[in-house]
Amino acid sequence: MTMRSPIIAMLWENWRLTRAEAAWHLALGIVAASAVLVALAAVAAVAGNEAAKDRWAVMALIVVFVPHVIGWFSVNKLMVERAGFPFHLLYTRPVRTAVAVGIPMAYLAALPAASYLVSALLLRITSGHAFPLLPAAAWITALNLTSWAVNWSIRNVAVRTLAHLAASVAWSAAPIYLLNEEIPGPGFAPLHLWPTVFDLPLTCYALIGAIGLASYGLTVAAVARQRRGDGRAAISWIPGSGFPDRLVSLFRFPCPISSATRAQVWFELRSRGLPLLAIGAALAIVNPLLFAVSGPIDAALYDGVRQYVPCADSGCFYARALAMLFAILSVVTVLGLGGNAFGIRWRPGHRYASAFEATQAYGTARLAGLKVLVRSVCQLAAIFAVGVSVWASQSFIAVDKGYAPLVEIADEPLENWQRAIEGAVGALTGYEKLALAAVAFTGVAIWVASWAALGALATRYPRRVNTASSLLLLHGLALVLLALAGQRGIGPEFLLPAMLRATKWLAVAAIVLATVYLVSSSFAERLLTLGQASGAVLVSAAFGATWVIVLRAAGVQLSGMPAMDVVWMLSPALLPLMTSVLAPWSFSRARHT
Repeated sequence: MTMRSPIIAMLWENWRLTRAEAAWHLALGIVAASAVLVALAAVAAVAGNEAAKDRWAVMALIVVFVPHVIGWFSVNKLMVERAGFPFHLLYTRPVRTAVAVGIPMAYLAALPAASYLVSALLLRITSGHAFPLLPAAAWITALNLTSWAVNWSIRNVAVRTLAHLAASVAWSAAPIYLLNEEIPGPGFAPLHLWPTVFDLPLTCYALIGAIGLASYGLTVAAVARQRRGDGRAAISWIPGSGFPDRLVSLFRFPCPISSATRAQVWFELRSRGLPLLAIGAALAIVNPLLFAVSGPIDAALYDGVRQYVPCADSGCFYARALAMLFAILSVVTVLGLGGNAFGIRWRPGHRYASAFEATQAYGTARLAGLKVLVRSVCQLAAIFAVGVSVWASQSFIAVDKGYAPLVEIADEPLENWQRAIEGAVGALTGYEKLALAAVAFTGVAIWVASWAALGALATRYPRRVNTASSLLLLHGLALVLLALAGQRGIGPEFLLPAMLRATKWLAVAAIVLATVYLVSSSFAERLLTLGQASGAVLVSAAFGATWVIVLRAAGVQLSGMPAMDVVWMLSPALLPLMTSVLAPWSFSRARHT
């Protein structure tokens, strides 16, 4: 494409880089928020609790926010090998630094705001709730401008992380303060007051604009130094000096040379498993500290600056809300870190498998199995550590004015959920607890193998994977929109149940057909031996048995169900067999790309 203007060329480059991710952000925000709204209506219809309805509405608002404030992974990947300004090829172009920085920065901040406006308008139409438009878009724009200013100006990872943490706390505390300014106390604003709560004064928009201009000016100054070669970010990345390599180098133990399997396990642990465990342990340590500190901070706000900060009679709820948000993000982080078990790498324009791992004289099935097994064990340990730390920290959420934790709170939802889960698990027998642990480990292994296979398939068949994923998202969006329309009395009532039944049986048929195809293809390509296939069948049978035990412990009686419903309830037993064949099959495609 011929570009007669450097500005148009830069916009086109950014669009080509982020268009797929922008579509995902838009679709995920709409689908997830719509699903929360469907659950909101169901809970409100059953319980008739307006307070619960307001909580679910705020949750939907947060869900539609999140995809537009998490940044752009496609741009952040450009900074892996070179910290600082990612579009450093513009240094040799006859373009001023202010323009070279301003165009990408404005684009990467304006596109999330525009995507949010589209999502919020659609949710307004379908749900009837007054989702904020301009105030939220301005907040998203300012947060993205601040984020890019930090990423492009600071090279040191620790300093950049602290700057991001400070900016996130400041921008997260601002909406909480403005929300509670209209609705004093730790409660949520009722839905009918949202137009008043989110009607920000002009001074707020002026402050947001000033922060955006300051971020732009600091970024231009930092990138100008990098362009001249004065800034540290102008120095190219040296292998072994980055954060992942430093984390890997912390674990120094000799490689066993007695067998190839032990050597491969050592490599997987050192390169991917132990860093994941280290991150999980760090998050598990930070969570209790944040929960322990947040209570006294809110109590201090109540005692010292109550005349400036709106609080209820029972106390403030600011720092504890941020601690809860960090706990949720820590769990999501650990789950996300377990996805790339096959070590798929990325460069601008394409994905590829490591040449070292692709050329190893090792069978594809055994190599894929070892990778998935090691990553699953490490991720399960990290999830357990983070989960235990969050669970043990729940008593610090409610703190009275004397800095003492309030454990007995009847109206605290988290306390009620914690007691319900403890009672359900405590009522299980030892045999049922063992079955539940086996199901949990197998579920983590299925998660790791599925995401690893998806990454390998995206390496070989990127267009097909994007098309299939887009169709699934569109199908999910259609389901939630039909549910919202049915709740508002729009459209025929039989359509949604019919689509849900069709979706259920299409999923079962897809699992069965995919398993048959993968098994036959793996045998035809000699990826699996008869012994390996038999082992996969035995694992699936064991998982099926434990799955039946867990269903019975949950009160599901299969004997009184229709045959088709029994097939649907037992269909997850095929997932271990499908993923155990899908993992080597997809890894083989990535190795021979």
